[in-house]
Amino acid sequence: MNVEGQVEGGVVMSLGYALTEDYVMNDGYLKSKFGTLGLWKAQMIPEIDVRLIEKNPKELAFGAKGIGEISSIPTAAAVNAAYRNADGVLRKELPLKQTPYKK
Repeated sequence: MNVEGQVEGGVVMSLGYALTEDYVMNDGYLKSKFGTLGLWKAQMIPEIDVRLIEKNPKELAFGAKGIGEISSIPTAAAVNAAYRNADGVLRKELPLKQTPYKK
């Protein structure tokens, strides 16, 4: 359950910066305020189906330690690819433009 929760958290984090979070910088300083960043609220989070595949049949010392933000790495790219497959538009910046998501 711990690893599943970490995967879900990484996916939600990446969905946020792929679709809604806009960190506006000015001369290296964050210009956006916390309330205007576009962070996802609980009701915005889709159902996430986590499927863990274990290849090592031997028991590991103390079990799984964690996966952290590794699950966030492919998520934004996968969302971008899904939109490109759907409408043919190549989006080159985050958050992705021309999506139904608003901050």
